Amino acid sequence: MLCASIPATSDSTARRIGDGEALLGEWAGVVARPEAAGPDLPLRLPALVAASRDRPETLTLLAVAAWLLDETDLAVRAFDTAFTSWTSRGPLPGGLGGVAAWAYLDHGRWDRAQTACAELSAVAMSAGLDHAAACAAATDALLRALRGDTAGARAQARHALSLVDPLESRSVLVTAHRALGTAAAVEGDPETAYLHYGALFDGRGNPVHYHLSHPALPDLASAAARCGRHEVAARAVDAAGRSLTDAGHLGPRRAALVHLSRAILAPPDEAERHFTPALATPALARRPLERAQALLTYGEWLRRRRRIAEARPPLAEAEAAFRQLGAQPWVVRAQAELRATGAHSGPAEPDAFAVLTPQQQQIVRLAALGLTNREVAEKLYLSPRTVASHLYRAFPKLDITVRSQLRDVVEAVNADTASG
Repeated sequence: MLCASIPATSDSTARRIGDGEALLGEWAGVVARPEAAGPDLPLRLPALVAASRDRPETLTLLAVAAWLLDETDLAVRAFDTAFTSWTSRGPLPGGLGGVAAWAYLDHGRWDRAQTACAELSAVAMSAGLDHAAACAAATDALLRALRGDTAGARAQARHALSLVDPLESRSVLVTAHRALGTAAAVEGDPETAYLHYGALFDGRGNPVHYHLSHPALPDLASAAARCGRHEVAARAVDAAGRSLTDAGHLGPRRAALVHLSRAILAPPDEAERHFTPALATPALARRPLERAQALLTYGEWLRRRRRIAEARPPLAEAEAAFRQLGAQPWVVRAQAELRATGAHSGPAEPDAFAVLTPQQQQIVRLAALGLTNREVAEKLYLSPRTVASHLYRAFPKLDITVRSQLRDVVEAVNADTASG
């Protein structure tokens, strides 16, 4: 099931879609199994969209099909036109916001995606549509996590899961767990991230949701590599690799995701043969977040291999893309990698301390007083290992290299607060 109900269409509307009932049946086939779509449909979609500019109901159906076939540019253009037309006529229908939000997210228009979530949520609340409300909350949760609002992401994800039976709404289940996994990854907790990303795939490694699971493969692989638990990730990546022979129009993007995931999981000496085809895929280049994450991962790998000059261009490109998206946790990570190569990492954030999560701020303040990791852990009811992990990730964000510098950071923050 898609992450929104699809607007109902009347018989007259259905017959107006391109060739009429035959194409409507073709559209239903795409929604059920996009891998099986005929090779000519993506070629016909632009003309069909252009011919339907004054029919928002038709545009919505075509936009959904375009998104499912990884034609994201076309999907957002169709959604833009449909939104404009519907706004001039009255409230948006409940089925428009959910898939549109995902299309805008994929396309890198995150503000527009959050607006679509808010509009869908408003329609859902007024009409008592729990599934639509859950879709809006789950997608909003992922957007919040990507921007570094981990507390808001967890609250929205849990709210989404409370509204529906996850077994009956795989789109909500997958999106909410991806948001929770991303929030955990941002906070430096790869084990929790691994568990949530792993929930996007079944015991045999097959995707829980036919369209929303595969894009998280590199996230799962990254969490697996960081916590040393490869089994679930390797199974999911292998299953996705086997599916490529029947992936149809979805093959190029899925192949890039598989290559990137294998690069992350591979021994260092074998990774580059997977990075190269992943980064060369145009399908990945059309999705700013996926492209930037691939560049960052590749740049990190190059730096660890001491190929410093080669690492700087992909890291710089990744940082610029993350900055444009507003993906602050990844901006900080890319900046730290650039500094490690000796390169200038772009304009510094006005308040580096504010970039830290609330828990990281607590840990930094206590560590600045001279407390050991064990003493900080006892005060915050955490494990010493968790405290060490948060400090390890806080240092590059604060542009420091040793623990003794924490005192200067905190004193500067306190002085700025007092003067304000």
